[in-house]
Order: sequence, then C-alpha cells, then structure tokens
Amino acid sequence: MDTRRFLAAALFAVVAATAVAAPAAGQTQQQIDQAFLSALGERGIPVKDDAKTLDLAHRTCDLLNNGGTTDAALQLIQKAEKKWSREDVVNFGGLALYAYCREHLPQ
Repeated sequence: MDTRRFLAAALFAVVAATAVAAPAAGQTQQQIDQAFLSALGERGIPVKDDAKTLDLAHRTCDLLNNGGTTDAALQLIQKAEKKWSREDVVNFGGLALYAYCREHLPQ
C-alpha cells in the first residue's frame, strides 16, 4: 500500500465526508457509527457485518494511536478484508480516520 494514497484518501474523506461522518458535538457513538457505515455505503465499500466493520475502524485507529504507521494500518485493513480492492482499503482507512481519530489526518 502507498502511504501517499492513504493520506490523499484521508484528505478526500475530510472533504467528502464532512456532512456524512462528521462527529458533531452532542452526537452519540451510535450516531457516529451509523454515519460512518453510511459513508462506506455511499462509496460502494461492501460491508457484510456492521459490528466487525466498526471494530476494524477502531482497531485501525488503535494501531495509529499506539505509534503504528499508515502502511501498517493499511495492511491491517487489507488482511481483515481480503476481498476489498486497494481503493476500498484506502477509502475505508480515510473514512475511519475522519470518523474516529482525526488527530492522525494530515494537516
């Protein structure tokens, strides 16, 4: 996976998901999760199990929060969802960062 593509996708997610997966003041975790899942659907990323998909998003952020690299985060996603295209993996990662760990988005 290319780190630059991941960061570009993360920036794209910021722009594209502002109204979709933007955690707003007062939103519950359930509302944020639903917005994230909706954003995935809008981008055509196949989701078979909502709970597993949400867990993967949180594990992606946990990895980054614990000092992991963006390459490691992309590999985590790819290993969990082997049938996803590279584009799906990168878009999922960008949306996960935007929804759950914005501190890892490029400035």
